This record gives sequence, C-alpha cells and structure tokens, in this order.
Amino acid sequence: MNLLVAWKKVLLFGAFGAIGCLAGWLVGELHLQIVKAAIPESAGQAPSLISKPVAPTTDAPPPPSEFRDRLNAAGAKSGDVQISLIWFDENDLDLHCFDPSGFEICWKPNQRYSARTKGELDVDRNAGCRVLSPEPVENIYWAKGNAPMGRYRVYLDFYQQCGRGPAESTYKINVLHGGERKEFSGTIARRDTPEGGPMRLIYEFQLNPRIELLAPAEFEVAPGATAALKVPVAIRREFFQGPVTVKAEGLPTGVTAEPLTLNSNQSEGELLLKATDAAVVGKTKIKLVATGEGVNHSADPQLAVVAAGGVSLGVVISIGIWTALLTVGLAVALVAGQNKYLGKPLFASGRVPLVLVILGAAVAGFVSGTVGQALFFVFFSVGVAKLGTLLGWMLLGALVGAGVSFFVPNLDAKKAALAGLAGGLLGAIAFLILSYGADLLGRFGGAALLGFCIGLMVAIVETAFRRAWLEVRFSEREVITVNLGPEPVKVGGDARLCTVWARGAADVALRYWVRDGKVHCEEVPTKREATVGNGDSRAAGNVTVVVRTANTPGGAKGGSPPPRPALPALPVPSAKPTAAPLSLDDDLPVLAAPPKPAPVAKPAPPPVAKPQAAPDYDDGLPMPMGPPPPARPVARSILDDDGYAPAKPAAPPVAKPAAPPVAKPQAVAPPAPPKPAAPVPPKPTVAAPPAPKPPAPVSGPKAGDPDACPSCGRKSPGKPGARYCMVCDKTF
Repeated sequence: MNLLVAWKKVLLFGAFGAIGCLAGWLVGELHLQIVKAAIPESAGQAPSLISKPVAPTTDAPPPPSEFRDRLNAAGAKSGDVQISLIWFDENDLDLHCFDPSGFEICWKPNQRYSARTKGELDVDRNAGCRVLSPEPVENIYWAKGNAPMGRYRVYLDFYQQCGRGPAESTYKINVLHGGERKEFSGTIARRDTPEGGPMRLIYEFQLNPRIELLAPAEFEVAPGATAALKVPVAIRREFFQGPVTVKAEGLPTGVTAEPLTLNSNQSEGELLLKATDAAVVGKTKIKLVATGEGVNHSADPQLAVVAAGGVSLGVVISIGIWTALLTVGLAVALVAGQNKYLGKPLFASGRVPLVLVILGAAVAGFVSGTVGQALFFVFFSVGVAKLGTLLGWMLLGALVGAGVSFFVPNLDAKKAALAGLAGGLLGAIAFLILSYGADLLGRFGGAALLGFCIGLMVAIVETAFRRAWLEVRFSEREVITVNLGPEPVKVGGDARLCTVWARGAADVALRYWVRDGKVHCEEVPTKREATVGNGDSRAAGNVTVVVRTANTPGGAKGGSPPPRPALPALPVPSAKPTAAPLSLDDDLPVLAAPPKPAPVAKPAPPPVAKPQAAPDYDDGLPMPMGPPPPARPVARSILDDDGYAPAKPAAPPVAKPAAPPVAKPQAVAPPAPPKPAAPVPPKPTVAAPPAPKPPAPVSGPKAGDPDACPSCGRKSPGKPGARYCMVCDKTF
C-alpha cells in the first residue's frame, strides 16, 4: 500500500489527539484554579502528578531599544554588570570604568581587558576619528558570575572632535548592576575634559555579595517514612562564587533536615527531610536559610506532616477530575479524527454512541488519574517522586489507548493499550522536562505530547499489525484504509449504520469481515455472499472498495476472478470430430440410437447426424453486443454446415459429400475399415438428401433462400460457410 496513505492516518490521528488533549487541558486548568481557591488552608496541598516544585529563574532586564539596536549591531556582550554609552554625532567619546581592584578599563590597548576582574571594553566606535559611525556606541561588561564585589566608578571623556562633528555632544549612558538598570544623559564638550585634565564622573556604585534562595512554596512529609523527602532548592549568587550552605529552621517536632552545601560550581540541590513516628500531623511554616560570603537569604515554605501513606483525598480527586477532562477531550478528538478519515460527519455516532464514548473516557481518565496520584504519593513519600509521575502518566495512556479500540474498527484492545502506554511514557517525560520552567508549561507540553503520541502510536499499531484491510477510494487522490477483522465493516449511505460513508449508495451496500482466515463480502441489497481475495474491487455510491491482504498463509486469495477462466477453454474445437455424422459412411446407422422424428424412409445418416452434433459442441463465443442466449434448444452447431460442405444441402451437394465425409471420419474415428467401405455403395443412397433437410429447420426458415440462417431464417450476406448469425451465435 502507498506509504502516503498510511502516514496520512498516522499524522491525522496524532494531530487530532494533540488538539483534543489541549482542549481538555484548557478546561482542566480552569478546574485546578477553582480547586486551588476553594480548598481551605487546613486541607493541605502537595506536589502532585501534574505539579513539580522547582526554583524559578530570572534574567536581567534588557537595555532600552535605542541602546539595544546599536549594541546588537556592534556585537556587544552583557552579564552581571554592563555599562553602555551612545551619542548622536561623529565625535570621539570614550567610556572609562575603575573596577574594585582599581584597574582602569578604557580604550588603551593594554587596558581594554582586566585580567584580575575579567571586565572588558568590547566595543569602541569612532576611535581616533579614523572610521566614523553616525550611530556610535561603546560597551564595557563583566560576564555573568564574574563581576567582583566592591566599588565601581564610571567616567566619560570627550576625547576628540572629528570632522564636521559639533563642539558639544549629547550622550546617554545605561548601567546594569544588581539586576537593575540606570540611565544617565546630558551633553559634554571638549572644554569639560581638557587633555590631561579630569574626566567627568557619571556614576558610582557598590556591589555587595548577595544570595537568593528559591524553594517550593509547600510540600508534604509522612511520619516514619523509610526514605528522606527530597526538597529541591536553588540559589542565585551575585558578585561572589564561594560555597553556600542551606539549612532548615523552625521544623516541627519529629522532623529533621540535614544541611545542604552547594559548592562554587553548583546552584541547585536537594534538602533531605525526615519525619519520625513522633511527628505530629499538621501544617507548619518553616524557614530555609542560605548562607555564604557573610550574607544570607531565606525562604518560608509550608511543611505539612500527613498521615502514614501520605494520600490527600482532596488532591487525589482533583487530579482525577483533571485527567478525566483530558481524556474526554482526547477521546472526542480521536472519534472526530476517525470520522473525518472515513469521510463521515465529525461527530457522527458509530457502533458506540458518542455519549457512551464521553462517559467511558471520563471514567477511564478519572480512574487513571486517581490511581496515578495515589501511586505518586507513595513514591513521593519514599523519595522517588519521578517514578510515581512516570507510572501515573503511563497508566493514563494505557487506559485511553484501550478505550480508543472501541470506536476504531477491528483495533486490538491489547495493542492499543500498549500504544497508549508508550504515549503516556513520552507525555510524562515531556512533563518532567518542561515543568522545570513552570507547572503550567509542564502540564501544557505533557498534555499535548500525550495526545499526539497516543494518537500516533494507535494509528501506527493499527497499520503495522493488520492482515486484511479495505482500500477505499473516494477519488484518484483521496484514498483511505480500514482494517478488517471479525467485526463487520459496513459501506453505505447511512453514516450512522456504516463504517464507511458512501454518498449515493444504499443504506448498507456492502459488508466485509474475516472468518477462518478468509475475507467475506456480502452485497446487502441482493443478499449475495462470497469469499473474496486480494484485489477484489466493488463500487458503492461514490466510492470504490478494494480488498487488500497481507502475504500470509491465512490471507484469502480466491477472489472474484474465478468466473473468467471459463473463456480460455474456447479452443475445444477438438470436439469437431464428433461431427462425423456428416460423413455418409456405412457406419452411420450406428448413430441412429438417438431417434428423431425424421422421415422413416431415410432414418440413416442425415437426420441422425444433425441432432447428435447440436449437443456435442457449442462454440460459446460471446456476442459483441452482450452475453449469448441462455438456451439454444435444437439449434445446429457450426459444424453442421461448416465449410466442409461447400454448398447448401440442396441438389448440388450430391456429388460433393463423398470427398469431405471421407476425410472427416478418418480424423475422429480411428477405425480404418470404414474408409474403404465408404466409397461407392452408399453413394446411391445419398441421392435423397434434399428430403431430410426440410424437417431439420425447426424454426421455420425459408428453405429456398441461400442467405438465410438454417435455424432462424435471418438473412446474413456473405460466402457460404463464412456467414454469421447474431441471433443464433453461429456461422453457416
């Protein structure tokens, strides 16, 4: 089958699955917000199957647009500290900065970079008035994590008036430090900074070491847990790179925490908390403190000590509803995708009504969500929350995949469940990766990838493991496939009753199914059933249905072509010898067995020969205009008046019969004796052939007309023996 046809369904199912899951996710997010606002503080809340506590990150604000355009064009860099200068003429202005070590960074070749503090002047325009720019800019920066603590001083120098530049220049200076930007502007002239004289001081600031600690807002721990609860924390250092220690203070009775040390090359870690059996169930505000380089910073998360097992009923139900909404959106979208693929209205009901599909999806989603959340709590309490997340999402995918098999014809439920399991695994991985940015982003990406992967995998499984299918052609460029199996696939004009909708066909025109390894087809209007094989083609309304089978022993190969092989058997002219009755040998009386109401006086050869020839051979040649007549009672065979009798059986043949008959019997009847016995004795008896002829024409032809058919009397011009009667389908 054309790969394009296969991939069309695979991608269609993937796209519809993603759209459906995102629709369910959108409604689910509204549900989560309502639940979050409605649940009282005492009820407790914890990281769940769809939320992961992570430390957010912040970036320094960008420079204003007029600075940004010039800095980007010049390839300027930024970091913890950035000092940028722009002016609006072609003069040469210079930016100077004294760092905490006292080193002056400026335009001089050996002072453009500070090896001690790693500060650098990376952009210097209109230097020495050599190459002039109408949009000049200068930039000094310290890369992220390199700016030392201490005092910084920023100066501006009017170094030289260039060409047509004015005597006074307008400038702007933007300074970034401590995550904030400050801007200064004014004018400066040559007289303000005479050569060798003092430069103008623009700004002076102090960088002190600073730590920012980031931690989850709330988390839960179960008393008596065998493994410690791992609480993710992150720190952000500014203006120092030394180690930082994180401790927990204000812990409730029975809860302990081990200090965490983050070295200079670390910014994230996990704080370990344990709750003994003596821990009291309840919620407590605790304090996490990060200390380093003489400074500290704290966070105040909420710690909840929950009963053994750590299952919060409110969270379990909430997550169950969220996954139910997700599953309903996915199921409805896949039904719509299947209907679109089959050429039916998007939300047309199939063998399973759409209402039942929605209810089944809601139940499957709720069960998978609640069970997955319960598993998550169990694994979270022993410190392996990620495993709980994976198992919960995989269970969700497996149940959804199995549910899809109810509305996709002949899709094996086990294979569909495995496909959904794989889709759930990929969705869980996407959630875990994207949730490092934000829970909302993780749920969005996880839902989209879950739907796409489930739809994709289900379509791949359906295509890869089939043994027989229908290739439905709506046009030359629009072809779809439908799997065949024990469940009948119906083709017809009623979209509610049929799997494939065929415009203009009967309500149910065709039914296909597989039984005992063979494909069966029933033409419903005529109630005719047949076993068909690969390549069998039938039309129903505006579609053409072709049966396709895989190359397996069980594939049905005995298709519709069998009736045709009868035509090649036409070379049976070997039956001509049976026309031996034309010979007038002595042995002809033997053929008198089949008597015919012919003249009693001459019961010998002529009358007997004709009746025997008729049943003996029928040419079977199809008429040009249509099939041959259903029955030809006493019509003569083409051998009766073949070219062997050159003239009509009138008076002339009296002399001729001797020679032709002698040759004919010789060909058919091996006995040699008849040949010599045939010569002279019988010849006198042949003188009366005209008498037998009149009774032979049963249909009443005109005996005297040589151009008339001996059987029906229809005139057909031509030479004797070469005339063809279209009514009797014979030559004479």
